[in-house]
Amino acid sequence: MQHHTTQALVEYWNAIRGDRPAPRRSEIEPRDIKRLLPYVFILERQDHWSFRFRLAGTGLCNAYGTEFRRQNMLGLWQDECHTNMTHLLNDVTGSAAAGVLEYTAETGEGRQVSFEMVLLPLAQDNGALTRIIGAAVPLENPAWLGDQMLTRQWIDRIQLIDPEQMPKSTAAALAPRIARQVPPRIHAGIPSLAARRQRLNAERPYLRLIKSEVPNTGTVPGKVFES
Repeated sequence: MQHHTTQALVEYWNAIRGDRPAPRRSEIEPRDIKRLLPYVFILERQDHWSFRFRLAGTGLCNAYGTEFRRQNMLGLWQDECHTNMTHLLNDVTGSAAAGVLEYTAETGEGRQVSFEMVLLPLAQDNGALTRIIGAAVPLENPAWLGDQMLTRQWIDRIQLIDPEQMPKSTAAALAPRIARQVPPRIHAGIPSLAARRQRLNAERPYLRLIKSEVPNTGTVPGKVFES
């Protein structure tokens, strides 16, 4: 993981879950991660093909120029990227794995920006893994971001992480560092943001899939498949 926001969310989630496959949704305390919230979202798994946004942070919505609430995450991808995201989201909820991906989003005018996204399972009180908490953060902050809608996106790299191999910490120990996080600020330059809902098209699908056990900011050992 490259961005401090995604790293902090993964560490917080891992600390809260303890020795369980995933923490419960009710255990996530928003004030503990308030600095991360602009780019945090929660998905609800309705079936194999539907993972709807229950909420999405204002920073993420401003970056895209659209409101994500109630949209299907899988509707943001097409073709090969749609297939790969379907597998990834079902791996996260099916096997309590942590998903990390890098992707590129593009405006209608051809301007591009890179994002990093993490996907982490959340459990119901009965133990069922039906929710995902995640974050998607731009890896750079160009001046035009937020003034133009992002209309297409494609996956560059996917990593599936075994949480059992993650180093452990405590939420209390992480709190001071998370409180110091300063997420990028995106200017909401597009009017009527809540009314603008446009499907994104992955017109240039490219995937590099890495399965690993230990998160690493450098080269991760594992099996690599390229398309």
